Amino acid sequence: MKYILSIFAAAMLCLSAAAQDHLSFEGIPIEGPLSSFVDKLKEAGFKEWEDDVARTLLKGKLFGRECTLIVKSNPDSGEVYAVTATFAIRNSWRLCKEDYIAAQEGLNKQFGRPTRIEKFERPFREGDGLELHHLNMGLCKWISTYNTPCGPVTLRLAPVIVNNGQLVVLWEDKINSEQMSAKTGE
Repeated sequence: MKYILSIFAAAMLCLSAAAQDHLSFEGIPIEGPLSSFVDKLKEAGFKEWEDDVARTLLKGKLFGRECTLIVKSNPDSGEVYAVTATFAIRNSWRLCKEDYIAAQEGLNKQFGRPTRIEKFERPFREGDGLELHHLNMGLCKWISTYNTPCGPVTLRLAPVIVNNGQLVVLWEDKINSEQMSAKTGE
């Protein structure tokens, strides 16, 4: 009997996964009107900070760290197509990497192992004390991409101002992004 229940549960899990066409952010499918999606984020504990026609900014916590969410929508249809989380601007490579690793560990639990590029251009290297300078000069790439059937999730360390860095994570719904691209390509 347990065997039959296990098979049934596995089949239901597969069917529900197959039925999901849209990438999710914190369990919320990235779909529908901007206002509806933002309301769901508020219910999940995020606080609205600023909004306009095509995007809304919210504050909250992800991966145990404070962040700002930028929810992007198609200006014509209002359909949500992406969520970007930006984290604190750091003036320390160690803190940038701690943010990156915390996010990567959280995303690994959800999506598995990413495709990663974590390197410095030669002759530069991690540990020389100039990592953020190298990041700002484009001589360092720290990027992980989770390619899912519903769209990519990308985290990266981004250069900010001079010799500072910031973790940025992007969830981009495949269907709605393609519709957005088709619309802007017209």
